[in-house]
Amino acid sequence: MVMITESEPVEVEEMEIIDDQEEEAAATANDDNDKPTISKSWSEQFSHAPSFSGGKVTLCKTKGTRHLYGYNEKTKDDNTSVPFLLAPCGGDLTLIDAIHGIKARTIREGCNGNSGGAVGDDDYQDDSMDADEIISYALAPNDCDLITATRSNVLKHYDISGSPSHSYGGGDGRGAAKVRKVLGRSGHDLPVTFIEFHCSGIFFATGSVDGNVKVWDLRGGYATHSFRFHAAGFSNTAASRGGLRGSITCLQWCPDVTKLWLGVGRDDGSIRVHDLRVAKDDEAEVAVEMIDHVGPVTCILWANSDGRSNAFDTFFSAGRDAVINTWAISEEKHEMVVKKKKRKKGKGGDGPTTRMVYKRVQTVPVYENVEALLLLQNYHYYSKGKGDVNKSDVVIASAGNKGIVKIWKSFTRPGDIAQSGIAGIKLLAEQDEAAAFGDERGGYTGLLLTSHKHDLIKTNETSANIHQELIAVDAEHNISFLNLFSSDDADAPSVLESNRTIIGHNDEILDMKIIPDRDVGVRVDVDEALNTRKVAVATNSAQIRIFELGSYSCKVLDGHTETVLSIDVSPCGRYLASSGKDKTMRLWNLANHKCIAVATGHTEAVGATALSRKIGRFDLAGKAAINGGGAFVVTASKDKTLKRWNLPGASVLNKFGSIDNECMDLSVFCSTKAHDKDINVVTVAPNDSLIATGSQDKTVKLWKSTDLGLKGTLKGHKRGIWDCRFSSHDRVIATSSGDKTVKLWSLGDYSCVRTFQGHCAGALRVRFLSGGLQLMSCDAEGLIRLWSIRSNECVFTLDAHDDRIWALDVEDALMVSGGADSRLKVFIDTTKELEEQTRIEEERNIMQEQQLSNHLRFKEYAQALDIALDMDKPRQVLKVLNAMTENDLSKGKSALATLQRHVKTWAISRITQIVKYCREWNTRARNCHVSMLTIKAIVTTKPADQLACVDGLPELLEGIGPYAERHFERIDKLHTNSYLIDFALLTMGQLDVNDNDNDNDEYTEWEKKSKLVLPPKIIDGRVQIGGQAVVGFNADGDEASTSSESVMTVGDSDSDNSSTDSDTE
Repeated sequence: MVMITESEPVEVEEMEIIDDQEEEAAATANDDNDKPTISKSWSEQFSHAPSFSGGKVTLCKTKGTRHLYGYNEKTKDDNTSVPFLLAPCGGDLTLIDAIHGIKARTIREGCNGNSGGAVGDDDYQDDSMDADEIISYALAPNDCDLITATRSNVLKHYDISGSPSHSYGGGDGRGAAKVRKVLGRSGHDLPVTFIEFHCSGIFFATGSVDGNVKVWDLRGGYATHSFRFHAAGFSNTAASRGGLRGSITCLQWCPDVTKLWLGVGRDDGSIRVHDLRVAKDDEAEVAVEMIDHVGPVTCILWANSDGRSNAFDTFFSAGRDAVINTWAISEEKHEMVVKKKKRKKGKGGDGPTTRMVYKRVQTVPVYENVEALLLLQNYHYYSKGKGDVNKSDVVIASAGNKGIVKIWKSFTRPGDIAQSGIAGIKLLAEQDEAAAFGDERGGYTGLLLTSHKHDLIKTNETSANIHQELIAVDAEHNISFLNLFSSDDADAPSVLESNRTIIGHNDEILDMKIIPDRDVGVRVDVDEALNTRKVAVATNSAQIRIFELGSYSCKVLDGHTETVLSIDVSPCGRYLASSGKDKTMRLWNLANHKCIAVATGHTEAVGATALSRKIGRFDLAGKAAINGGGAFVVTASKDKTLKRWNLPGASVLNKFGSIDNECMDLSVFCSTKAHDKDINVVTVAPNDSLIATGSQDKTVKLWKSTDLGLKGTLKGHKRGIWDCRFSSHDRVIATSSGDKTVKLWSLGDYSCVRTFQGHCAGALRVRFLSGGLQLMSCDAEGLIRLWSIRSNECVFTLDAHDDRIWALDVEDALMVSGGADSRLKVFIDTTKELEEQTRIEEERNIMQEQQLSNHLRFKEYAQALDIALDMDKPRQVLKVLNAMTENDLSKGKSALATLQRHVKTWAISRITQIVKYCREWNTRARNCHVSMLTIKAIVTTKPADQLACVDGLPELLEGIGPYAERHFERIDKLHTNSYLIDFALLTMGQLDVNDNDNDNDEYTEWEKKSKLVLPPKIIDGRVQIGGQAVVGFNADGDEASTSSESVMTVGDSDSDNSSTDSDTE
């Protein structure tokens, strides 16, 4: 390396792209001698679709459910369970794979459901609301029973255990969830907003906006209790504070099977605890009422301070009044007075009874609206002695609108009124500001706790309690898994730091890049790449999300203040550049996900950014890097300018990455006005010698990277340019435009050498692949097209998205796309698999053709018929059936009996296949005999009820009927016309029935055996045979009239007037 010490700007000589092409080709040849494979087929491997649109999220309590993605014949009896999350999404419930973080299926649509269409739709009006939309739900502790409440106030019971016969519809278990039982109307006047199961799984409670609560028995499907807001004996003090008549804001059961305590929090700040085991003699004795909150109560929680599972002596409540109240529960005896009219026979009169008393012992201000409280029973395992946490201590976690998770620990004071319990709680730990979600984006809305049964994380610890994480749900529909384990390892995540994040809703995906593997030059297998590769995604937000393709877990880069519009990743995979509407460009270290540099200077939103492409320049530091010899970033803005920013080198940048909250300020190296309209894209050549920009002014301009001097202009598109990309193998550049075309340009004379037409909407992105021999482009209709540069034709099309595809990136055999439908899809190149499958199929067909020929030659028709059906070739099947029928007739056997023996061995699917063939054969007269013979063999062998239950088979048989009737009429007509031949021969004296008695007997026998296929029809007193009326016979079969006008005719007469001479003869 030559170190340049001069302070003047260094001129970097332009190098031909072909030089780098030769170097890269040589390096590739050393690693892999395989030639670039021409791609012919791509298939979708994974898809990250919207799965959560806000509301209550539930985690399964056991190991999960079976057949989350459906099943086939091999996996139908598989009992492997997959842990899942339940989350509302667009009027449906989504089952999210908790391991991979993707949507597996929905309740109403199944695995192929596209629920979530109303997510983020501002035009979703009340007149289009679905009556069956799910607005609340509850999952039983057994993870099987699911209760939902629809917008029309109907309660439904589902079984989501994964049972092939009870859980899901469809033959492969990929259909919608089956409704096990409809419980009917909820009985509430307004929508049901809360449903909670008792820990026994037998009872569940429903709460409504009308302030009423009902308790239901799941086994019988009926309501057992109903608690009204203004019931007798209930104080109206809380109601006087206002609110929506005390609408329900939370429901919670005591987590003890032996206790039926139901806590109800309301919008007016009141809390009422009902004991369902107490007789309803006096409403005042049934419930405990607490009126200490001045805002809606969102969380209530029971706990035990002495470690006994059935001694719940502590109660917590929190709400949107920014306080957490601690209550001590005790028992008090008092005299119960029973009214005479309610005194039951056989029972004593007044007497002492025991009731629960709740006394508030502490109020802790938290200075935020509390949305979730969670009991951490085993926190002493996580802390490993840190924080002075004992096994008997009560530890709870709280979260609210400030977006910070806090952990609280109980304490006691000797001599206090609550000496037997706890005296209050104090703050033990809180989430670090860098790891917290924050209040600017809405804060947290829920908390959950994983279990070692879920097996979501792996550690070297032997304790089962270590395998637990805290799940925090935020207002932007993200589900974050927070670390609870405290470790002395410096590289280990800190307490409450995010381990991974499930993105419930991506919003519109604006840009996306595959992060290259840091082991440059080493190719990995496709399956390995799917598990190890990451992609950076810019959505319609100020965040940048880093997804792992294997698990779709996500890390968030948070630093921009407004929407990020463009991102780019360095070829070494260490740095990421982003720009957005906040008029800045930020450089990120992907190792620690921290911002290391900021570039400020544009006066408008920065819509495009690109990093230099030569890997070695990122390690160049010192004055050479500052003066232009190292790596750089180029940005293009809405202010129509193009700017270059030099990077100081990896050694300097990494220093800033290790310092918290400190970024390097980049300065502009050179700048120029690039276009007359908005600049949509900027890209750098593989050897860093050229920079290309595409604009809405319909042009692409090429710039020298050293001083941003104009090198050339590409003109030819009729609308704005959306994307451009240099080839790493040839001196060409590809562009995509809003005029629905993709063009290929020569860098020698700047002429258009290819135009690819086929898109029906604007082409938004374009990429080279297959060693520069093919192009991949996407458009505004959601289609991805694969083009052959040699033939100038589209060789493959993918219907990938439902809306515009704004983001597309291809690397080796991996392709990732993202669009306005909020979906992130991963595709793999299946060309080799397709070619291998085609080769195997051709070999199998050749072998089967030869076997079929051999069986026909040796008259082994049973084996030949099976092979022809397996090959799915109707012509060969017809050939075998004809040969089989002729062989049976030649031997005097019944062809029908032979076919019936075959039909007995056929499965229903094989019968459906044969009936389809027969429907086609029956359309031609020469094949109708075999077709009808086969149909007769089927309907006389298989029961009619069994055939009627087969999907599609009755319709196929219905299609055979009209042609069968036509063939029967044709045969009847031929049979009828044969009598004319007999009559003519008889008249000519060829058949003299009076000359010989034997001949007469033969004629009589033949006449008896000659029967019509269809019976004669009687129309208006005439006998109609084969569609022609036979005059001279009446309907009753009497002899014809002897009058001269009654003449028997067969067929139509040539003239209306009969010849007298003919009659005389």
